[in-house]
Amino acid sequence: MNEASSQIEKERVQVYVDGFNLYFGMLEAGFDNCKWLNLKKLSINLLKPHQELAGVKYFTNEVSNNPDKQKRQVTCLEALDSVGVTILYGHYQKNTIECQRCGNIWPSL
Repeated sequence: MNEASSQIEKERVQVYVDGFNLYFGMLEAGFDNCKWLNLKKLSINLLKPHQELAGVKYFTNEVSNNPDKQKRQVTCLEALDSVGVTILYGHYQKNTIECQRCGNIWPSL
């Protein structure tokens, strides 16, 4: 048996992160100091010996209507990108309200 055939192929693991739920979940739990969490490093540390990290994908939406929050978000996302986390953008789904009398529909606040 040669060395190559004696090696066990590692299971590849892809990590998916819902940025919105992670951020607000940490705030609600009182983990304010974890906003700069290195998701790639965390993922690697959670792997079992027979696993290897294929990648980390972070799903988020761009903050709007608040320049200070936008700047902080960009800085955080740049930090994640710098360690190899893939950033994927979505969009907020707007809720609507429908008038039962006239059938008019408008966005809710």
